[in-house]
Amino acid sequence: LEKAAGLQGTAEAGARQMFRSVRRFKELPDYLQVWPAHGAGSACGKGLGAIPSTTVGYEKLFNPMLQIEDEDAFVQALLEGQPESPKYFAVMKRVNKEGPAVLNGLPHAPLLPTNRLQEVLDAGATVVDTRPPGQFAEGHVPGTINIPLESLASWAGWLVSYEKPYYLIVDQGQCESALQDLVYIGLDNVAGMFETEAIHVLEEAGVVLQTYDVATPEELAEDIRNRRVLLVDVRNESEWQEGHIPGARHVMLGYLADRAAELINGQPIVVQCRTGNRSALGASVLQALGARKVINMVGGIQRWEQAQLEIER
Repeated sequence: LEKAAGLQGTAEAGARQMFRSVRRFKELPDYLQVWPAHGAGSACGKGLGAIPSTTVGYEKLFNPMLQIEDEDAFVQALLEGQPESPKYFAVMKRVNKEGPAVLNGLPHAPLLPTNRLQEVLDAGATVVDTRPPGQFAEGHVPGTINIPLESLASWAGWLVSYEKPYYLIVDQGQCESALQDLVYIGLDNVAGMFETEAIHVLEEAGVVLQTYDVATPEELAEDIRNRRVLLVDVRNESEWQEGHIPGARHVMLGYLADRAAELINGQPIVVQCRTGNRSALGASVLQALGARKVINMVGGIQRWEQAQLEIER
C-alpha cells in the first residue's frame, strides 16, 4: 500500500503487525488446515508457495519466516525483495472498501469502424494493440501501445489508466477473452474495440505505420559501452539488484510512462529486460510518448550474460 496507494509509513507498520499475527498463528494446533487465498506468481507478495493447501504444523516446520524470533529481523526479511505493487492495488483497496460495481456480465465494448481509430488517438485516448510483439514491431498505428493478449492481466493494470476510457485492437475471435482478463483487474471502462484488420486498412489508405528495431546484445554492446545509446532496464528492482548492464538506467516497466520525460531526449533508446518480452512493451510505450528511435534488445540480459558480456553487481 505504501507504493501502490501512496500510504506512507505503512510498510514497516504492516510488517510489525504481521510479526504479531505470526506469533498468534504459531499458537494454533498443528493439525489445523490452511487454505491460502494467494497462489504462486501472485503480485501480492514474494516467495509464495505453489501447494494448494497446508497445515499449521507444516508451516511451523518449513516456513522460513516462522523460524525468525526477533521482530526487527523479521521485519527486514519480510520487506526485503518484495515485488513492485501494481497500480491497480490502489483501485483494489477502494473497491474492497466500497464494494465492486455490479456488471451483470462483460462490459459492452462495441466494435468500431476503422475510420474512428485515428480519431480516438488524436483525442488522446489510450489504444492497446494486443498483437504479439513481433507483429507490433514490424508495423503499428502511431500512438498505440502494445500489450499482447496473454499479458493483459499482468500489464494492463500498470500501463492503462483506470480513470478514463481506453480502446483495444484485437482479433474479433479474441474479444471476449480480452474483456474477461481486463475485468479480472477492474479495467471495465473499455470504450470500444477495433479489429486488427483495421491496421492494414489504414496502411492501404495512406497512414504510415511505425516500426521499432530489434537487436541482439552482441549487436548493441559497442554502442552501449560507448554511450551512443541510452540503455533502459525495465526489470523489477530485485532483478536489477542481482546484476545489470553497466551504464543502464533502471526504470521498472510499470513506471516507464511516468518517467518518460527523463529518458526521451533525442538519443536512441535501447530497452532491455530479462528475455526481451517486457522490453517490447516498454519500447511501445516510449515510442507512443514520442521517442523517435527505439530498439528492443532481444534475448535481454539473459542473452547478454550468455555472450559473456560485462555485468555490474
